[in-house]
Amino acid sequence: MDETRAISSRGAFTGALGIYTAGGLFWAFLPFFVGLQVGAGGLTQAQAGSLGSAYLVGFSLASLTGLWWVPRFNWRVFVAAAATIIVLSLFVLAETGSYGVSIASVFAIGLMMGGFWTLAYRIFGASTNPDRSFATGIVVAYTALALVSYVVGQFVVPDHGLKGSAYLLGAIIVVLGFSALLVPSGSGEKAEESSVVSYRPPFRVALALLGILVTAFSFAAVWAFAERIGVAAGFENSRIAPVVASNLLASAAGSVLATLLGTRLGRRRTLLAGMVLMVAAVLSLSWSETYSLYALGVVGLGFTVGFVLPYQMGTLAVLDTDGRFVVLITAAQGIGSAAGPALGGVAVDTGGLQSLLTAAVVALVLGAFLFLSISTNEES
Repeated sequence: MDETRAISSRGAFTGALGIYTAGGLFWAFLPFFVGLQVGAGGLTQAQAGSLGSAYLVGFSLASLTGLWWVPRFNWRVFVAAAATIIVLSLFVLAETGSYGVSIASVFAIGLMMGGFWTLAYRIFGASTNPDRSFATGIVVAYTALALVSYVVGQFVVPDHGLKGSAYLLGAIIVVLGFSALLVPSGSGEKAEESSVVSYRPPFRVALALLGILVTAFSFAAVWAFAERIGVAAGFENSRIAPVVASNLLASAAGSVLATLLGTRLGRRRTLLAGMVLMVAAVLSLSWSETYSLYALGVVGLGFTVGFVLPYQMGTLAVLDTDGRFVVLITAAQGIGSAAGPALGGVAVDTGGLQSLLTAAVVALVLGAFLFLSISTNEES
C-alpha cells in the first residue's frame, strides 16, 4: 500500500481517532482547571483565563506551523514523543506552585495536543467523505471526553484537586499514546523547499478558516466559564459537573445528527441553521436564573457546536482541493479558542458575565455571515 492510500486506510483512521481524543483531554478539563485556579489557586478570572489561553496558544502554534512540519516529521515518532512531553508537563503542573511554570507547562501541553489534532485532521480530510469523517471523529472523541469530564468533575476535583486530575489525565495519555502504532509514518508529501510552494491559502479557504476561528472564539469564551456561570447562578458543584460533562456528550450527539443528515439539505443551509441555534443556546445562558435554563444553554451549546463543526470543516476540505490547508483548521480553532478564555476573563472582570455572553453572540453572527458568503460550487 502506498503512503497516500495509507493515510485514508481504516487503521490510520482508527489511529487518528485515538490522537484526536488525546488532543481534547485538556480542553475537556479546562472549565474545572479555570475554576480550581480561581478557587484553590487564588487567581483572578483574567489570570486563570490566561492560563487557559497559554494552552490554546501552544495548541494553535502546532497547527500554524503544520504546513512545514507535517510533511517532514515521522508521524509515529511525533505521537510517541508528544505523549511523553504531555505526561511530563502534567506532572510539573500538578507539583508546581509557580504561575510562570504553570504557564510554560500548559503551553507545552497545548503545543503537543495541537499537534495531535493537526495530524488527525490531515487524516480525516484525506478521506473520500470528509464531512462524515470529521463528524465520526467528534462523535467518538467527545463521547469519551464527556465521560472523562464527568469523572474528573464529579469525583476527582472535589477530593483530589489539580494534582489528582493531572495524574488521571496523564494515565489516559499513556494509554491513548499507543495510537502511534496505527498512525502512518508520514504523509508521502514532498519535504523539499520549492519556489512554487505557497503557504498562502486561497481567499475562500481563508474565509472558511476565519469563520471557524470566530466560532471557536465564541464557544471557548463560554465553555471556559461554564462552571463560573453555574456558580454565579447559585448552583452547587454536584449539579454543575453533570451539565458540563453533558456538553461534551451533546457535542457527540450533534455530530451524530450531522452524520445522518449529511449534505441532503445542502451543506451551507444546514450549517447556518446550526449556527442560529448556537446563538439561541448562548442567549439562554443570559437568562440562566433557573437550573433548567442553565442546563439547556450549556448542553445546547455543546449539541450545536458538535453539529456545525463537521459542516465547517467539510466546507474547508472541499475548497482545499489539494489537502494542504486542512491542517490549519487546528490553528483557526486554537487561535479563536485562545482568545476566548483570555478576553472572556477580561469581559467578566470588567462587565460581568453578560458582557462575555454578548461578545459570544456577536462572534457567532460574524461566523454565520462569513460562511454565508462562501460558495463551494455545490448545492447550498
